[in-house]
Amino acid sequence: MAEPIVVTVFAAPDPNVSDKLLVSVDFPQVFLSSEDDDQVRWICQEGFVDVVFAPVNNPFDPNQSTGGQYQTQPDGSVISGSVDPNQLDPNPDAFRPFKYSILVTSFDGTRSGSRDPRVMIRKRRVYYFQSEQ
Repeated sequence: MAEPIVVTVFAAPDPNVSDKLLVSVDFPQVFLSSEDDDQVRWICQEGFVDVVFAPVNNPFDPNQSTGGQYQTQPDGSVISGSVDPNQLDPNPDAFRPFKYSILVTSFDGTRSGSRDPRVMIRKRRVYYFQSEQ
C-alpha cells in the first residue's frame, strides 16, 4: 500500500461571525484508485475534524450501521481505509464521485465551520510516477 493522499484542512476564525470558522482544504477534489489501494488522510492543526459521508454512500465503508463518519484526535489525523469495490462504477476507467462534509470545531469548542469536498474513485490507476513510464 502506498502512503495515503494527504488532505490538509485549514480553519480560520470568521472575522464577521464570532462562533464561525472558515474552512478550506488544499485538495477540494481527490482522485483515488481501487487498483492501487489509494486512501485519504485528513489532517487539521486548527481543531477537531469530523469527516462525514452519507453511510450508504461512503466509498470506504457503505454499511449503514457502521459507515459514514471519521474523527481526528486533537492535532491529529484520520485515514479513510481502502475503497469498497462494490462502490465503483462498472467501467474501470470511469470515476464515481462521492460528496462528503468536513466539519471543524475549534479546540475550545467555541467555533465551528464546514466544507463539502469530493473524492473521485475508479478501479484503474490514477497516478503514474516517472520511474513507471
